[in-house]
Amino acid sequence: MSWVVDSELAEESLMPFVLLLIGFLSATASAQQQWFDRHSEGWFWYEHIAEPETDENKINDQNERHQPLTTAWIRDNIGQYLDKAIDLPSKENVSNYLYLDRLIKEKAERFAYVGKQVIEGDPMLDENVRRPISPAAAKIKDDTAYKAREIILKKIARIAGLVFYYQGSCRLCHIQARTVQLLSMEYGFELIPISTDGQLIPELQNSRTERSPPASLNIVTYPALFLMQPPDNIVLIRQGSTSLTALAERLVDVAYQQGWINKGEYQKTRISNDTWNEGLPPEIINLFSKPPSSSHQ
Repeated sequence: MSWVVDSELAEESLMPFVLLLIGFLSATASAQQQWFDRHSEGWFWYEHIAEPETDENKINDQNERHQPLTTAWIRDNIGQYLDKAIDLPSKENVSNYLYLDRLIKEKAERFAYVGKQVIEGDPMLDENVRRPISPAAAKIKDDTAYKAREIILKKIARIAGLVFYYQGSCRLCHIQARTVQLLSMEYGFELIPISTDGQLIPELQNSRTERSPPASLNIVTYPALFLMQPPDNIVLIRQGSTSLTALAERLVDVAYQQGWINKGEYQKTRISNDTWNEGLPPEIINLFSKPPSSSHQ
């Protein structure tokens, strides 16, 4: 009987080894079967593991943000230094924040210094090219634009007239009526004043009454001033009360939009030069078509 017991114990002790051997043989057979299924790839076939695609600009940006004292790093971290200096105002915490604040100001000063040099050396950026900074030169520019505007307004008056819709009960209409009359007399515009409530403004002697103006004019408030080119071209100038200067500038704008004056005539009436009238030059457009490179000093 003892040999039977010993045999059973031996079988139990060998059982884990047998299971492990069976598993190994099954894995080997499976691998062999996979190879036979893919034998055309040869003995040395292997799987090509694709590398994850990376955005170089994104990586550079992340690296930049991890470099201490760069502008990106300061922008991400200065709030934490400020919070710590306020919540725990030790000498070290406050000093750390103030050093960062001083560094920001130094960077800003260097940027402003270089920016000033760039602006003064580039007519497309220099505001003095658009409009003189000197008061004396600016006054000359204003006078030149004013005289050019007068010429244009007199030219417009020869081909178009003013239609002034008002209500006699409207106090603003009385004020605007004086301005429109002055505009008419100054530049020779024919003025057609029309009351929509039946009450006439005494200064406007040639007023007529029209209680229901055309809906196409879309009058939502009074007074309302229109520029009319016979026989039927009528353009809104302004609804509501405004100054003589604003009306004169608006008349010139409308004349340009309608094609009654050319671009050269219109530009002479402006108090500032349009240095970007043709848009950005090609070299600048090409510059912005490329991602900015990171370089720190």
